[in-house]
Amino acid sequence: MIVLEICSLILWLFLVPFCMGLIICRILPPSKQTLGITFLSGYLLMFVVFEVISIPCMINLQYGSFTTCNAIFACVSGLLAMAGIVTNIIYVLKKIKGISIGTISDASKLEATKEIGLLVFPGELHAGAEDMMNPRRDIAGMRKAYSKEDALYWCLFALILLFQLFMAVTRASFDGDDAYYVTESLLAQQQDVMNTVLPYTGTSTSLDLRHALAVFTMWIAFIAKMSGIHATIVSHTIMPLLLIPMTYLIYLEIGRILLHRRQELLPIFMIIMSLIQMFGNVSIYTTETFFMTRTWQGKSMMGSFVIPLIIWLMLWIADDETGTLSQKRTAPWILLGLTTASAGIFTSMGVILGTGLLCLIALVLLIYTRHFKLILKTFLVCIPSGIYLLIYLFLHV
Repeated sequence: MIVLEICSLILWLFLVPFCMGLIICRILPPSKQTLGITFLSGYLLMFVVFEVISIPCMINLQYGSFTTCNAIFACVSGLLAMAGIVTNIIYVLKKIKGISIGTISDASKLEATKEIGLLVFPGELHAGAEDMMNPRRDIAGMRKAYSKEDALYWCLFALILLFQLFMAVTRASFDGDDAYYVTESLLAQQQDVMNTVLPYTGTSTSLDLRHALAVFTMWIAFIAKMSGIHATIVSHTIMPLLLIPMTYLIYLEIGRILLHRRQELLPIFMIIMSLIQMFGNVSIYTTETFFMTRTWQGKSMMGSFVIPLIIWLMLWIADDETGTLSQKRTAPWILLGLTTASAGIFTSMGVILGTGLLCLIALVLLIYTRHFKLILKTFLVCIPSGIYLLIYLFLHV
């Protein structure tokens, strides 16, 4: 039984999101085709798909809404995961077909094998000497090989991360919000309802519009239902093990852009960020406090996941707009659209706060670059937020 539960968690928390991310991986530039970005892209796509499926089920179905939502979401996620695998296989086969193994040298064979390996299983792309000397090669996002001293810093960061995960699981913090949010997940898992039972009293009620559209609790309930694990255990024990490392993946990508060609300082940057998270509990309202003690709550995900994602993607866009190669990529804008679309799954205020932050950064970038196409692109990625707000207003009328 325990083995099946663990396998279910691995399937729905790691394999399915990663395979869904392979769809987006194919549109990423080579320097961004890493395990971390593929994993993050898959989760963004998963959150958006769950939001699109769960909200209509919750609004239109009075009975059996959660079961219907689970069935549709599981099928759609499985199909998207299979699409990601098939897309990757087709892409790899095309690359292999273009390589004539019998007519190249042993060194070229080794390089071709490495390239095929990265295509099958996206990994870290490091800039070599030939890349550094090639004026046509975009090496801004690539990494250099780390020294032994840098490896020691990475080990130190890994120890800090493991300590945080250990403390988050063994010293789980309980607060008043758990009486609502975790109970909502538990009610969905056990009674097949979606925000139509009051968590405080257990009595039936109309759809709770204040929290209904923030369906992150329902996504946790989905994971609990598919794995057979109690929703409270999923929230307090499983979610920190997943969400804390995911947050550091975003900080890792932010550091790569900020440090640019000083990538050897990246492990030190990650150590500083992890220490800020550990000692940021100067108030019960800080992002660090929510990150470490309320990891599973939507408001924590908004501050620790969505906002850093927007900052990273806007830094990426700024790097493209102001870089020497001036490559106008669509990949960061697509990821930004998925981010704004998924912000509402965590908290309804996330739609307004995320969109406001996005527009503010875009305005600064517009003033600096005077590329007026930024206005149209920003408007397009804000459309999901507008649709979300229209649904919210329609339900309140």
